[in-house]
Amino acid sequence: MIDTVLTWFALYGVQALFVALFAGQTGIIPVPTTIVLLTVGAILVDKTVAPINVFLACICGAALGDQFGYAVGRAGGPAFASYLADSRWGKMFKRAEMYSQRWGAIGIFFSRWLVSPVSPYLNYLVGITGLPWLKFTVMSICGEIIWIAGFLSIGYGFSASITSIDSLVANIVFFIGGLIATLFFWSRVKKSLAKSKAGKRP
Repeated sequence: MIDTVLTWFALYGVQALFVALFAGQTGIIPVPTTIVLLTVGAILVDKTVAPINVFLACICGAALGDQFGYAVGRAGGPAFASYLADSRWGKMFKRAEMYSQRWGAIGIFFSRWLVSPVSPYLNYLVGITGLPWLKFTVMSICGEIIWIAGFLSIGYGFSASITSIDSLVANIVFFIGGLIATLFFWSRVKKSLAKSKAGKRP
């Protein structure tokens, strides 16, 4: 998939990035968007295309992909939620549901860059639950800006190691996963300590 996207980028320019980010954020097509951003960031070293054009194409594609998911979820309602739960995307939809229950609206912002695999399915979910459109849009765009600018910059900075981009992504994902697990574990420990203190009170 990554080779196909890069070939399209070479042939059609930033329009290919717009399509790739849009498709990735709908969740319908499994586009490795994070690897695309890292690789394109590395390519920017050649200065064959203006970085601002790449950034704007990616932002517009991702934002419209988010809006697509939200609109479909809003129109489909509970019946669409039932369909998603039983579809091949059911596992990711369940993960998005658990994530949403834990973090609420602010989770939209963090899902764009901290746990990006769930973000396409979270779009449908928040549309189904009826979260206000303006709140969703502000949270998603702010998160997309951090995600896209961050990974384009990382790719640019590691351009000399472009052959190890996959390894770089794996290390970043591993670090983020470990951080989330640590925070979750610490929150459970705090709750257990609080309950223990409450139980000891006369």
